[in-house]
Amino acid sequence: MQLEGLKQLVLVSDSDFLSLPEKLILANSQENDFVIFPYMYQGHFAFESALNERKCLIYDSNPLVKINFESEFFYPSLFGIKARLDSIKVNNDFTESNAQKYLNPRTYIEVIAIKNHLSKANGDAIDLWIKRLVCEALKIPPTIPQNPNEIAYLDIKAFILKMYKNIYSNLDPMKTLILHTHIPQFITEENIDSKLKGGKCKIAFYAPYQFNAKEYFKNNFLKMWFCDINGESLANNSPQNKQEWDNKCKKDFAFIHKRLESGGIIYVEKTHEEEVYEFFKMALFYSYTNIASFTNQKGDKVFVFKKS
Repeated sequence: MQLEGLKQLVLVSDSDFLSLPEKLILANSQENDFVIFPYMYQGHFAFESALNERKCLIYDSNPLVKINFESEFFYPSLFGIKARLDSIKVNNDFTESNAQKYLNPRTYIEVIAIKNHLSKANGDAIDLWIKRLVCEALKIPPTIPQNPNEIAYLDIKAFILKMYKNIYSNLDPMKTLILHTHIPQFITEENIDSKLKGGKCKIAFYAPYQFNAKEYFKNNFLKMWFCDINGESLANNSPQNKQEWDNKCKKDFAFIHKRLESGGIIYVEKTHEEEVYEFFKMALFYSYTNIASFTNQKGDKVFVFKKS
């Protein structure tokens, strides 16, 4: 069902679709203007905003977001990663936990050493990457033997170095060009207004996502344990039914609307647009204009709204 007030989708090539964020950012904002992100399901829009010297405020409350994306905007040297790993001393600390039955004892001790280091560290770029790559390594084995010694040993430090070397070797040079002053900030919703300093934003990127928090927690238990994420904090970010989802969309709009200046833009990216119809209805009710709508061959869709 097509909502009245929505523009017909214009089919564009995948390359043109990928260039939409930069074109919109340059046409509707200036350097040092604010761009806000209630959700961060991919980093492309934030990267384009930061690269063009806009100030990005990401307030997605999902605890996985910082782990999965914050490191994307920093690329320390491989030497720096190695030096930090070498500084983390592995001892025989065999702290009991539910995670130990999933890991070889040697691997478990190494992971505990890194976990303890990160709990006391200041969270710089190197530690962000170490945390992210340990999470990549922590996969629950398909079968759990009675004796953990039967689980294959994984040299966790060697894994981190190998993975980061591969990432660094294939790094898009453009990702190193973001000025330090414009690296996106990952903050809480409560801190948005203080960061805006009484002002408003020019652009909001809206791309809400859904996932089964209970299943995710179960299938990624080791990652959750390592990052001290509990099931409740995940569940709080995963509406349980359509009514909860629709209410969340309405709340999201109200929050953005209050902080978006007149003439500001909301860039909505959603493959199944019917999932955000409540957001669209609110925008149209408050006299926003859907100035453009695009889709590509893959079925990805973008809806651009302008505040009156």
